[in-house]
Amino acid sequence: MTASHTAQFILFSAFILDLVLGEYPDRFHPVLYMGNYIKFLWEKRPGKEKGTLFIWGAFLVLSGLFLFWSGSRLVLSFFSGFWAILLSVLLLKPAFALKALVKAGGQVKKALDSGNLDEARRLTSYHLVSRKTDDLSEEEICGAVIESVSENLTDSFISPLFYYALAGVPGALAYRFLNTCDSLIGYRKDDYEYGGKFAARLDDLMNWIPARLAGFFLVAAASICGADGKITWKTMIREKEATSSPNAGWTMAAMAGALGITLEKRGEYSLVGGLKKADSQLIDRAITITVTAAGMYILFLLALLEVFL
Repeated sequence: MTASHTAQFILFSAFILDLVLGEYPDRFHPVLYMGNYIKFLWEKRPGKEKGTLFIWGAFLVLSGLFLFWSGSRLVLSFFSGFWAILLSVLLLKPAFALKALVKAGGQVKKALDSGNLDEARRLTSYHLVSRKTDDLSEEEICGAVIESVSENLTDSFISPLFYYALAGVPGALAYRFLNTCDSLIGYRKDDYEYGGKFAARLDDLMNWIPARLAGFFLVAAASICGADGKITWKTMIREKEATSSPNAGWTMAAMAGALGITLEKRGEYSLVGGLKKADSQLIDRAITITVTAAGMYILFLLALLEVFL
């Protein structure tokens, strides 16, 4: 096979593997070891001074990027032919997650449909959002799930495969490590304020192009799925800067416009896409649009690899 066909085969096979199997068991999942590495170094952080914390956080991120980039390259260098391709598929799969995202949204919907709001709150907090969910209404839970599904299209799918297209399996795994750093230490509180600043800013930078791609694919997918593409586009452009993140607003605003609802996080942002009330049926619609966007993106990357490799 040519280089482009090999890269396409790895990408498509990993995508199918995700759809069929979902996530690996924890003990086999690279993200578990990424998280352990991050937690180990974070616990060893020296002092409380802002500058010291920032430097330590930068060291944590850069050392991990080097470790997972070079480590995956080294492992792959020991194989060739069929075995190299098989290993590449197996290593690329855990760098992204679509089925797990869809499954998490579906579990919350099932809990809501059965009238179990407390379980829906628990599942939303456990799988999808970092905010407190104990006192959220059913409409707010639905909105939080829809926000998370649309936002995580970037982090969990578009971005890792974007870096796969640019830099192969090591690029996808390096991105996944950076995103894991942002998830674990990229907060604006306590020692995280400065210790996690490097991770948060670099994650914003690395997601800049993928987030906009994700927004555009959501607009296209919404049109295919029966939503008004013009309204989806206009809402995305108008509301994309309503969040504090330079990237999250693109996909969330696009989804708000596609569904005709307002997505709101108390005291932080309000993405106005219409007057409909968020409900569990719209969770299903958001998932359908997200999966359609993901499928379109795979086709886009396959074509891109054909042209540039």
